[in-house]
Amino acid sequence: MAPFFRKIRKSLLGKSSLGRYMLYAIGESLLVVIGILLALQIDNWNEEQRMREIEVKTLRDLKVEFTENLMDARRVYEGNMGVFEATTRLQENAKAGAFAIEETDSLMFYMFDWFDYTPKPGASNNLINAGNLNLIQNEELRYLLTLWSGVNAELDDDEQLSISYSQNTIVPFLAAHYPISNLEKYDFTLTHYDKNIGLNASANLPARQAYEPSALLKDPVFMSHVSTKKMHAVHNAMECKRVVESCEEILELIEKVLREQTQP
Repeated sequence: MAPFFRKIRKSLLGKSSLGRYMLYAIGESLLVVIGILLALQIDNWNEEQRMREIEVKTLRDLKVEFTENLMDARRVYEGNMGVFEATTRLQENAKAGAFAIEETDSLMFYMFDWFDYTPKPGASNNLINAGNLNLIQNEELRYLLTLWSGVNAELDDDEQLSISYSQNTIVPFLAAHYPISNLEKYDFTLTHYDKNIGLNASANLPARQAYEPSALLKDPVFMSHVSTKKMHAVHNAMECKRVVESCEEILELIEKVLREQTQP
């Protein structure tokens, strides 16, 4: 192509056709500019395609991360609701004078237990820490991802207070005033251990130890612990519900963007 243009240029100069040469020069310049613009457009298109491929991969990673987060948040929410229901039942039984040992033991397990939500770090942390959040085109999804760490932090604050109270106050109180060994039969995680790591933890459970439920449920200190545990459970459940809803919103948007990005 270049030799062809050189021949035309020589021919026009040889004929002293300045006007024609100027038109040729302008045309040749325009062709060069058009060629550069086309090359830039192709480069931009290729870069855009590359970025969208990275976005799709990131969205799929986010989907895995928030699916796991949602499952764990639901587990913790249901656990805290179980604590709320059990502590409410203990208060009702104390008020009604219902002091059956077996029911009291089953409810006491929730006084002993606690739940801890642990978000799975992954694509969301990488995006934010690397300053690559703009890789996500959907503005609403970007906004929810920026709020995500704050939603987790609010739940964690309540959980740590609740766990500390359970570990440092309730468990020592129960150890001094209640036969904790009675709770082993209600620890359903033992079945999980048996199946997954080959333990026979649920075998040879200790015999139920006798105690006086009425004395426990009439103890104002113990009932204060019941009320505190109940309030912690309510707060944790409320914050955990926000985590669940946030996960659901994020997953819904991820699915929407993935459909848009991958459709023909």
